[in-house]
Amino acid sequence: MSVLTNIKYQYNLRILEDFITKNNYYGFFDHIEKLKSNKILYIKLLSTLGSSAILNNKNDIFKSKIIWLSSYLQEDTSYISNFLDFYNRNAETSVGDIEQYEDKLISILNNITKIENLKFSDFVEQSYFYQYLILYENTNPIKFIRNKLPFFSSKNNFNFTKNTLTNSYIYVIDNPYNIYQKIKNNYNGEKSIAQNIFLNLDNQSSFTKINNVEVEINKQGWHTHTLSWIDSNVINSLNGKVILKKDLYENTFEILSSIILHFIQSGANIKLDYNLIKSFIDQNPIENISTDIKISQKEKKFIDNYISNIFSKFNFDG
Repeated sequence: MSVLTNIKYQYNLRILEDFITKNNYYGFFDHIEKLKSNKILYIKLLSTLGSSAILNNKNDIFKSKIIWLSSYLQEDTSYISNFLDFYNRNAETSVGDIEQYEDKLISILNNITKIENLKFSDFVEQSYFYQYLILYENTNPIKFIRNKLPFFSSKNNFNFTKNTLTNSYIYVIDNPYNIYQKIKNNYNGEKSIAQNIFLNLDNQSSFTKINNVEVEINKQGWHTHTLSWIDSNVINSLNGKVILKKDLYENTFEILSSIILHFIQSGANIKLDYNLIKSFIDQNPIENISTDIKISQKEKKFIDNYISNIFSKFNFDG
């Protein structure tokens, strides 16, 4: 940081700290957005004070909010995501495109300052800051984001998100035996590898490259991931809706209708159009591609130690 930039940083830091002292968060964010043309200064101030300001702010002062489409396997939100894309293109009130969380973050961050990696600890520690960047770039009242991370809380009381950033969320759950079998199939039937990945026994992350940025994702085990999103406190505070994949197959029209209604009840400016929903289903009939379950009783006994409470709660077949 140059000497001149550092002087500007110290000057604006005092102004922003005064806004926080007076609980004037509208003034805080209005002031910081006026500094956006100076990318170094903007990011430095946001990374210093942004997360705590968002944490302490209790009012809806952002121009838009996020609707999350979450699941343990990314593919489990694909049909709903395709439906919402179709609905947004054809409904009277468009709410914009659906993007993957890590893809969107990399796009925004690279426009501000080039990054080489995005660690899981960054997702945890900078969660509010990242979602702030997404919302202030967005021109629509709602921003749909697909997500595969668990809901988390950090030692500094920063959660994955909060109600001033989030309108609502959908969490899709498939039969855990189906998920375990899919993982097992991907590793040529190696049950020890499948168990380790499904339950994340060694607490290891996965790594992928997105636009030359190495991204670390730690979904935790299926049981931890699922419990984090179906927690009653999370559901109530963030307007969550849990959808079983089998219900989506068996009652597609009712489930898709209930999703749009859920967004409306959560305050989203979206019109419920049953004809549009029917049109999507007629053009895109859902394929219930069943997974041939080949799990021994010994394997079931092992993974049931972790998933039995969730399994019985949702009455999965198995």
